Amino acid sequence: MFEVKLAEAKHVVKGSDTTKLKYKLKNIQLEYKMIRSNTLADEARSIYYNGKEFPYDHVLHDKEVAFKKEIDERLTIKVNAQRTSLKALLLLFVEPYTAGQRDSEKFIFPDLKKVSFTINGSPNMVYNNGIEGRDMWEEVHNLFVKEKNKTEHMDITKFYTGDRFGLVIDMRSMVNREMHGSGTRIVNSTDGVQLEIERKKTDVKGDVKCHVFVIADTQLNIMENQMVDVQGLI
Repeated sequence: MFEVKLAEAKHVVKGSDTTKLKYKLKNIQLEYKMIRSNTLADEARSIYYNGKEFPYDHVLHDKEVAFKKEIDERLTIKVNAQRTSLKALLLLFVEPYTAGQRDSEKFIFPDLKKVSFTINGSPNMVYNNGIEGRDMWEEVHNLFVKEKNKTEHMDITKFYTGDRFGLVIDMRSMVNREMHGSGTRIVNSTDGVQLEIERKKTDVKGDVKCHVFVIADTQLNIMENQMVDVQGLI
């Protein structure tokens, strides 16, 4: 199922009378490749019949937390998504914007000093004193950058000062991006993951919304040419 939300016409089309503006999308297509060799088709059919697994990252927008720059020096965020392999939590911070006019790649650094968190009621052992500002780039780098030198569109300067900031809480036992299923098990837990975020006091006023995303290792299983189940989501 695909859900597409379109911007209002006044944010897409220019005209003197905004009440009469309109637009439409045409020729939307799904592209796919077709096997034309009978031998290869029989081989593919056999694989799907006997069993085929597709591992992937499942991303869920869990919640939205609002706060004020000049007032809220400490935030408490609880995430209780039940997952057999919780890979990471991703927090993106957005300032107020006019609908249809936001820079979709702008995510601010909200003057974070330290982030402490507990998992299933126990403190994280990697960062006993919490994740501090200097650690945040390394956490993002471990999760999203496959090769050390492949950072043309992102580096530490852009991360902290170029409105491309994202807070990552890495929940994997191994930092290898190719490994699937090394995340933290959060099953039948009432505590989940609790974040305590400390911010620097600032005189700059304004509202900020924190969008919390849950990233989990997930696997789609096919047997006898039919989808059997999706593992990893509780």
